[in-house]
Amino acid sequence: MGAFWTDAASLLETAGRASQSGSPDCDWAILIGPDGGIHVLEAAGWTLSGLLAQHGARTVYRVTRQCGSVRLEGRSGADACLLRSESPAAAARCLLYAAPCAPPQPAAGWPPLAAPGE
Repeated sequence: MGAFWTDAASLLETAGRASQSGSPDCDWAILIGPDGGIHVLEAAGWTLSGLLAQHGARTVYRVTRQCGSVRLEGRSGADACLLRSESPAAAARCLLYAAPCAPPQPAAGWPPLAAPGE
């Protein structure tokens, strides 16, 4: 597994732990520049393509935590991913209260992604 996929999985796991520990909801972009430098900024209103172009990054991940759900979108060259996770508490709330449990939605204009190998 390449660094892009390993980093995506690690970021999703870390964001999930933060969500379970009670950290507030967020919408962050994590940019990795051509030199390997990392820059984190608020992602609201940005698309992945826009972040890549504006900041000259080689890789971008967008991590959105909302109501116990975590969504991670990533892009690096020809690689792209979309990963989702839901905390046990969020899943229980959905089951017990029949609340709508839709995970955070992608940014406008972001096309659906195929799973690796599709």
